[in-house]
Amino acid sequence: MHKDVLVTMITTQLKETSNMREKTQDFVRKIVNIYTLQLMKEGNIPLNFMEEVMADVEAEVIEIYRKKTYGYLTLEEYRRHSCRQVDDN
Repeated sequence: MHKDVLVTMITTQLKETSNMREKTQDFVRKIVNIYTLQLMKEGNIPLNFMEEVMADVEAEVIEIYRKKTYGYLTLEEYRRHSCRQVDDN
């Protein structure tokens, strides 16, 4: 998988409004788990390096998350604003 798949995954999950009060830590953990499971299914992660890969993926997720939600104090605030924009259109 490439970084663009991770960006798409994060963007899709940011639009998910079923849990508006989801905390950033939980969001990041969820994305890391989903993404690493995908990598494991494809056989791209040697088990010896699982912890290092998860740490790297977490760092990437946090970086992308911060760029996507820049200007918002919380994930909830970002989602509420995004929902309003969709409703206005």
